[in-house]
Amino acid sequence: MLNNNRKNKVVVCAEGGGERLQILARQMNLSMIQNCQNYSGYCLLCVDDKLHLQGLIDGAKTRICVDFSSGEANYRRKQGGGKNQAIARAIGLKKIKNRNVVDATAGLGGDAFVLACLGCEVTMLERSTIVAALLDDGLLRGCEDDMLSEIIARMTLHNTEATDYLSNLSEAPDVVYLDPMYPQRKKTAKVKKAMQLLQGLLPSETNEALLDSALSVAQDRVVIKRPKGAEYFNHSAPSHSIESKKTRYDVYLCRE
Repeated sequence: MLNNNRKNKVVVCAEGGGERLQILARQMNLSMIQNCQNYSGYCLLCVDDKLHLQGLIDGAKTRICVDFSSGEANYRRKQGGGKNQAIARAIGLKKIKNRNVVDATAGLGGDAFVLACLGCEVTMLERSTIVAALLDDGLLRGCEDDMLSEIIARMTLHNTEATDYLSNLSEAPDVVYLDPMYPQRKKTAKVKKAMQLLQGLLPSETNEALLDSALSVAQDRVVIKRPKGAEYFNHSAPSHSIESKKTRYDVYLCRE
């Protein structure tokens, strides 16, 4: 859900994007501006043929995009630790290979990409049209990259509310994965710029029905990603948890 009120209004910058951005603006019912150089709000724009979201963080312009060929995504693909890493153990990949996973809170697709790298078929659900547009752009470019195309082929995106999608599934996934958006932390906390930008734009996810919906459809387990030391989602204790340096994965087994 896009929180497109006056404070957080998103516009599309026409410069550098041509007809592509005009079509995007019409599809998303967003206003267009010709130049965003002096624009202080949120805007979508094309830089180096990549769709970016631009906004202000502590008074400085910040841009984010989805690029699976570089940065953290590329590092996690090459150096992430394979099936010994915490997310893989939480999903259950050490016991069963090539799991079918629904990532019900896809965001910018980082965790879904890691799971696809490990052989999972990942269905990504993202309710925000803005975030889904960024993710779709990254997927399209990834399809054209010979190093990534096989991985990207295992990732499917739906711009939809997770509870609606889960309630209409015809075939149950092995795993439902959740990484809810949390309320903004204090400014003193070290939060990645991408997360800060999205936290300022989107509402936190407090849908109490989400865990119940996930548990009702997952064949094997539901996994919820949490900051280390955080309360359990909806105060519901998991079957067990797996921790990494900064993150905790709460695992809710469906076959206990």
